[in-house]
Parts: sequence; structure tokens; C-alpha cells
Amino acid sequence: MNKLNWLFTFSSLSVVLVTIERFSPTTKILLQPYNFLRLHEVVQMSVLITLTVLIPFFVVREITNNFETIRERRGFWLFLLFVLGIYFYATGNGLHEVSSFNLNNYCDAKNIVGELCNAFFFNDYYTGNIYYFIGGTMMVVAGLLLEKLQPRFKFNNRELAISILNAAIYALAIFAYAAFDVVLVGLIYSVILMIVSLALFISIRKNYRKYPLITYTTITYSLGTIAALLVRFH
Repeated sequence: MNKLNWLFTFSSLSVVLVTIERFSPTTKILLQPYNFLRLHEVVQMSVLITLTVLIPFFVVREITNNFETIRERRGFWLFLLFVLGIYFYATGNGLHEVSSFNLNNYCDAKNIVGELCNAFFFNDYYTGNIYYFIGGTMMVVAGLLLEKLQPRFKFNNRELAISILNAAIYALAIFAYAAFDVVLVGLIYSVILMIVSLALFISIRKNYRKYPLITYTTITYSLGTIAALLVRFH
């Protein structure tokens, strides 16, 4: 299995770990002093979200031939977009996690009243998620365009099958966010990336084996988004 498929596999593993952790006892363990956070938020921000930044970084390293592509002008600006995306992604996640803790620990999340609790709700579901998904969009789009600048792979049938399997697994995470979240921010994000990735895939469809990241991303967001739309608006 080549390095890119290993990274796709690690991405699949990371979303499985994120899901398992959200339903684990860490959501009940308050940290001292002052019950300042749950163990859940610390694990998410320190370990799991870090993985979801490191993996795309190494994907970019692979598709740019150890960053060779970013020495060109267009490659440089796309890599800068990727780096800025990491900033927004991490900022949004941090705001979301802390606001989620405050909302669930100090308010009745099922019956939100008062200015403070409504602010926690807004920062949890809107401000944090909007920053998070803006950053995610920047990271994904930068990676896709970097691959399109200078493709360096050609997947055989076995490699393609592995990437499709990983895309289907990751699509489950996209589906969960887009279909079941309280607000529509995740759905809007997935629709945007489905459209962008489909547009890029159409432009390279005759040589799609040379563009495994574009193909993988198109399958991921198409499956996850279409399923979410069916659930949301059936």
C-alpha cells in the first residue's frame, strides 16, 4: 500500500477514534482545579484534532513531492491557503470545545435560557463551527488544487479500491455532521466541498487515476452529503 493510501487509512481511523471518544467516559470526567474542563475537551483539542491536522499536512507533502510544488508561485499561494486554513480550523475547534463544555456544564442544554447560555450555544454551534469549517474548506481546497497543479501518482485497481473504501468510511463522518447536527453549518460545508470536488473531478475525469486525492475527496463528500440531504429533507 502506498503512502497516500496509508494516510487515507489513518484519516479513516482518526474519524473512528473521534466518534468513539465522544461516547466514552471522558465526557463525564471533570478536571481540576475548579472543574475547568472535561477530559473530553482536552483529548479532542490535544490529540484527536491534532491528528486531523497532521494527516492532511503529510498528504500535502506527498502530493507536492516533498513540497517541491510549493516552490512555484501558484503552489506557494496554495500552501499559504492551507496554512491559514489550519489556523481557522484550530481556532474554531478550540472555541467550539470550550463553548460546548460551558453550555453542557453550566446550562440546561435542552432548555437554553438567558443571555449567557445562549451565547455559549451560539459560540458552540455557530461561531466555533463556522471558523472550523471555513478552515477545513481552505485546507481541503488547497490540497485539491495542489494535486491538480502537478499530479504525481497513477493508482492501479488495488490502490483505487483501498482509497474508495477509505472514502466511504470518512463519508460516514461527513454524513453524521451534515445530517444530525442541531444547525445546518455542517451541511452547508459539505455541500460546498461536494460542489468544488465534483467540479475538479469533472475536469480530470479522463485521467482520474492520476488524481487520487481529488477522486477520494469527491467520493467522500458526494456520498456523505447526498445521504445527509436525503435524511434532512426526506
